Amino acid sequence: MKYTLLELTQNILSRLDSDQVTSISDTTEADQVARIVRNTYFNMVGRANLPEHKKLFQLTEYSASQPVLMSRPSTVSRIEWIKYNTRTSTGTFDSYTYVTILPLQQFLDIVDTYDTTETAVDTMSLNGISFNYVNNVAPTYCTVIDDIYLIFDSYDIGVDTYLRTVKSKCFGQTIPVFSLLDSFTPDLDDQQFPLLLNEATSVAFVDLKQVPNEKAEQES
Repeated sequence: MKYTLLELTQNILSRLDSDQVTSISDTTEADQVARIVRNTYFNMVGRANLPEHKKLFQLTEYSASQPVLMSRPSTVSRIEWIKYNTRTSTGTFDSYTYVTILPLQQFLDIVDTYDTTETAVDTMSLNGISFNYVNNVAPTYCTVIDDIYLIFDSYDIGVDTYLRTVKSKCFGQTIPVFSLLDSFTPDLDDQQFPLLLNEATSVAFVDLKQVPNEKAEQES
C-alpha cells in the first residue's frame, strides 16, 4: 500500500503522541516530520539503487562550435548505456546503435591518434583541453568528463552540424523528485513504504523527542 506525505506524517505524529493535523503545514512539528520523511527517502534511494528510478532519457545537445559535446540531464545521476541514431543522409530508416562509454584515458588513446591534417578530422576544446574527432561518421565511442559532459569520437556532418538530443536514447539512474505537498506520494514500491515509515519514525523520535524508538528501529 502506498501513502501520501500527509498520511506518512500523520502516522509518525501519532507514534510520537503529538497533535494530529490535516495538512503538513498545520504545525511546526508536522513540517519537521515531513522534512524528516523527505530526508529519509533520499537516504533510502541513495542506498538501494531502486529499479523504479532507472528510466530512458535523452542527452543535452550543444552547438556547431562543440559538435561532439553533449551532457547528461541534471535529473540523471548515472548513465548505464547510450544509443545514437546512425541513420545516414541517404538512409531510409532510423538505426540506433550503441555508443561504447570508455574511461577517459582509453578514449584519449583512440582520439589522440587521429591525424588533424586530414580533412575529416577536426578539434574542439572543453575547459581548455583539445579533443580530436572525426566529422564524417556517426559516433562509436564516448567518455565522461567532470561527471557531466560527454565527449564523442565523431559525428556525421553530412547529416547534422552537431550531435542532436533527439537522436540520443539513453538509460540510467534518475534523481527522483520529492515535493513537500500533502498529496505527494513518494516513488516507491508498495512493500518499501513500511521501511520508509519506520526509518523516518526512528529519526523523528531521536530528532524531536531525543529518545530512540526501539520498535521502529527493529522493524526498519
